[in-house]
Amino acid sequence: MGVKKLCGIALAGVLVMLTPAVTVYAATKDDIAKELICQCGCTLLLSNCNHIECMSRDSMLTLIDQKLAQGQTQEQIIQFFVNDYGEQVLASPPKRGFNLTAWIAPFAAILLGGVVIFFAIRKWVRRSELPPATVIAAEEEDTYRQRLEKELDRFTERGYR
Repeated sequence: MGVKKLCGIALAGVLVMLTPAVTVYAATKDDIAKELICQCGCTLLLSNCNHIECMSRDSMLTLIDQKLAQGQTQEQIIQFFVNDYGEQVLASPPKRGFNLTAWIAPFAAILLGGVVIFFAIRKWVRRSELPPATVIAAEEEDTYRQRLEKELDRFTERGYR
């Protein structure tokens, strides 16, 4: 074998190893049912609806089977149900638009609560470091008592008393 042929085979082997393996994932009825809420009013996932004769569950699962048989993808089937029932059919709200607040608000509330607790604890710790109010009051009382005595002496000197 020549060097060129060996290099060509080695290069082909490296390219095959570096090429990502593409796996085709075919959605199943259960995969799609886990993404949808049953519309009978039970608010359970379609795959978990436990009503014995749930007409909504049965018709939705039959419809999923039909759509899969037609070759539709999971996204297309889910979009079909969203078009029919609205976004309330989805097990989790989409992460866009106003629904984004449903994803962000809990984390923001936890963060805000943590900040409030941090500053409250910091304020309490600083309060405990201050001298007691009775000590301050006693010092101020002596200052005011001396001032009062001086002013009363001035009043008596002038004859107001």
